[in-house]
Amino acid sequence: MQQDLINQTAVVTGGGAGIGRETSLQLARRGAQVIVSDLNAASGAAVVNEIKEQGGKADFVACDVSQESQIANLVAETLKLGRPDIWISNAGIGSKPTMMHKLSTEEWNRLILIDLTSVFWCHKYAAQAMLDDKKGGVIVNVSSVAGMGASPTLGAYSVAKAGVIELTLTTALELAKKNIRINVVCPGWADTAILDNSSGRFKDTITAQVPIGRLGTAAEVANLIVFLASPAASFITGSVYRVDGGIRS
Repeated sequence: MQQDLINQTAVVTGGGAGIGRETSLQLARRGAQVIVSDLNAASGAAVVNEIKEQGGKADFVACDVSQESQIANLVAETLKLGRPDIWISNAGIGSKPTMMHKLSTEEWNRLILIDLTSVFWCHKYAAQAMLDDKKGGVIVNVSSVAGMGASPTLGAYSVAKAGVIELTLTTALELAKKNIRINVVCPGWADTAILDNSSGRFKDTITAQVPIGRLGTAAEVANLIVFLASPAASFITGSVYRVDGGIRS
């Protein structure tokens, strides 16, 4: 495999499972030192061990992205190991389908905090670290196709993910002249842990919505994330990428 990320340090939030896990593994295979961050220490440590068993370099830093202080600490811990050349803001949560007018304020606030505000905090601290030494860097945010159109019963989630897209477009223009590239990936339905507790009927229903005829995989989403983080995407910034099997919301 191409080793084009040697001497690069990459941070992946929500790196202990699903898309984050696969992204961490792929970054390491391409030579990056990976800081796997997750709320779940056991799953994060397991990914680090897996990377090391494959001959890669990785460390685990626990982080609850709902706490600004913990994101600031994640950057501080990363700086002890190497500057954050690549930052992947992947951590987030899903939501139980609920009509907007029936959504509690507490659930609204929770979704916005974890799926949008946390991405702002990650940008705030990671971008500043990249700016401090003037070497630039790459940020890839993970949104969703739910943020690209109306998503009935997924109101707070779709609003948060739409916010991630706008945050990406705005910050990409703000920092383009500072050699910091920022893009956003919008997955559709992927067969990840978020569906583990779903019924077979639900999976059949959502699979039927995908023109390509199947659910995506975490690896397929990670392929795009890692491409955007790599030198091969050196002229790409402020772009929104769908990886959804043809779904059009």
